[in-house]
Amino acid sequence: MKDVCISREAQEALVKLLAKLGLISEKLAQQPWSPSDYCPVACFARQGHYKEDEALALLSKKLPIPLFTLERGKTYQIAKLLDHQSLSAVTPQAWRQMRAMPIEVHSDHFTIAMANPLDYQLRKSLEFELGRRIEVVLGKEEEIVNLLAKKLDSHYTLDFDSLLETSSQTTQPTEAAAHLEPNISMDDVTAAPVVRLANKILADAVRCEASDIHLNPEKDNLLVKVRVDGILRPLFAVPNNVQQAVISRLKLLAGMDIAERRKPQEGRLRIKTDLGLRDLRFSTVPTIYGENVVIRVLSPDLSKVTFEALGISRSLQEKFSLALSSSSQVFLVTGPTGSGKTSTLYACLLHLRDGTSNLVTIEDPIEYRIQGLNQIQVNPKLDITFAQGLRSVLRQDPDIIMVGEIRDYETGAAAMQAAQTGHLVLSTLHTNSAASAITRLKDLGIPSYLIASSLGTVVAQRLVRKLCPFCSVPLRGIDLTPYLALGLKPDNTRAAIGCSECSNTGFKGRTGLFSFLSITDAVREAIRKEMGEQAIEERARNDGFRSLVEAGIELLNSGVTAIDELERALGPLQALAQNEGNSLSKPGFSWPAIKPDFKTLPAHGPLARQRVLLVDDDDNVRLVLSLLLKREMYEVVEARDGLEALEKVYQEPPQIIILDIMMPRMNGVEILKKLRRDPRLRSIPVLMLTAADSESNEIQLINDGADDFISKTADSKVMLARIHRLLERSSNNT
Repeated sequence: MKDVCISREAQEALVKLLAKLGLISEKLAQQPWSPSDYCPVACFARQGHYKEDEALALLSKKLPIPLFTLERGKTYQIAKLLDHQSLSAVTPQAWRQMRAMPIEVHSDHFTIAMANPLDYQLRKSLEFELGRRIEVVLGKEEEIVNLLAKKLDSHYTLDFDSLLETSSQTTQPTEAAAHLEPNISMDDVTAAPVVRLANKILADAVRCEASDIHLNPEKDNLLVKVRVDGILRPLFAVPNNVQQAVISRLKLLAGMDIAERRKPQEGRLRIKTDLGLRDLRFSTVPTIYGENVVIRVLSPDLSKVTFEALGISRSLQEKFSLALSSSSQVFLVTGPTGSGKTSTLYACLLHLRDGTSNLVTIEDPIEYRIQGLNQIQVNPKLDITFAQGLRSVLRQDPDIIMVGEIRDYETGAAAMQAAQTGHLVLSTLHTNSAASAITRLKDLGIPSYLIASSLGTVVAQRLVRKLCPFCSVPLRGIDLTPYLALGLKPDNTRAAIGCSECSNTGFKGRTGLFSFLSITDAVREAIRKEMGEQAIEERARNDGFRSLVEAGIELLNSGVTAIDELERALGPLQALAQNEGNSLSKPGFSWPAIKPDFKTLPAHGPLARQRVLLVDDDDNVRLVLSLLLKREMYEVVEARDGLEALEKVYQEPPQIIILDIMMPRMNGVEILKKLRRDPRLRSIPVLMLTAADSESNEIQLINDGADDFISKTADSKVMLARIHRLLERSSNNT
């Protein structure tokens, strides 16, 4: 089955349905649907018109078609279906073009998840090709594409050694022979080896969600590294006999001069990968061993540029909304390079984009192309700088202006004056804290009175890695007493271990640390009097100001990140405590190095098994969980219903109880309440098994006394991690 894709008519029908549901405007729906890398649901979500999950839920209810969500524990199982003999007529490439994948195989029909279930012609073609009836469910396009990309990679990627062997036999590409390729993948086995090797570098970096790609020439090879979650990690090494060919290929794609190797160059490229569109910014500089190349990877996916996705709490979102609702002020986001300042500004712009205001941005470079914004690219060759662009924009009747960065007096003064004339100005500044932004503006030559009257809000931020939910453990064997004065709760502190889910780093994903400084009347008075940063922060604390350290301690207490990761992002807590006037920071005080002591972690040997009471009326569930727990060297005692469970608890109390909710004779909630009323048993941790993992259900379980809860469909690694955590907490409390 070749050359298949979703029909234009089906795409347009889905667009009209989105408009009918009120998710997009009628005007937008009337525009002819042009070919896109995504179906309408995902495409408009990436443009910021709605949240994709909410749109899918509405479509599922309207059509009505069941909504399918790919569960982590079933990824491998569904991927194997693509190799099923009855589905061999359709290749993985064809499934990807159709934005569909099989999720169930039955004797008389297949269940297919489709990103556009309105394509009835495609469904008929599949039924004819496969010879069975098709049942359709609504799938999330990103999940479908990601799974099929992994399958294609395992099927069609040549091994790296073979690729290098054939690459070494090729000559360097010339400008006449090379051509731009919109698709970057490893599927095309007919492409030249150097082309495929360059494509592999880009495709592998996108697949591991890298933010930057580094190609560092060394004496013997070209070392390829990627930055994932803010940390550089090696990808692979390319021999120096093909080094120049690979670099020339990448430069040619980015529109740079491949003959010029003696001076720095910059280039840009938009590529289409298995995981969607990516914008690449290239930068080259000459070194002693050749050209060093750094590529910034940018995703146009706006669903990841929201207050929630950036890790901004509900209470802080309210402060953002209040600050952005005012005009005649400058809203600054500060932090070092790579701290997420630009993403925060884009989230603010999306929040402000309501169609009633004229929003203009002056950027270098334009990282996200957003509908509804007038975006201007800085170009010094044409005399379009931040300052000059800002002066020109003021004659364009703007309401809100975003200036990419305040670098000099001219830009800073123009931004302050624009705020004085009634505009909301958003910009960034490179400082270490919120209060130091005021010092930096003074250093640029802007007078204190102008800062006090124009500045409205300063947000300092950092990015920290989040602990992997599958392998993090409680931090033990470390004296945390010196950290207590900062507000640390030792019982909640966790450490990174490393597993296959996080590439053995112990961390997965990043979140933001935010320090929100509102310029109140008291702070304005301090600025006019040219008081120091500490005095400004003290006055701001009366209105709820907190430092980056305090925001970081809150993440530690929530088990989101680790102490050593927080110190990597903010620096040694001792020095930070001294800067904030912390009483613990005395001369000669030594802070401990934070490394988990693995010897103190519990070991389950044959002489010291921990007893688990497993309560569930489903024999199959008990069998699976019992085998899982016994494999981990737990002693497992089973009960089929509530009364039997209570009898076994009173016979010999277990170290932990895994408890189903719906059971005969006595349900799980009734057992839980009885345990919590008995002083002898109330300390036993209880993990509730639930099939309906809704928020209201979880809140009710916590109120009834459950220590934790988990879905029956959760991955086994998550189940074991939860059990391990509860046992650790229980042993520390005894």
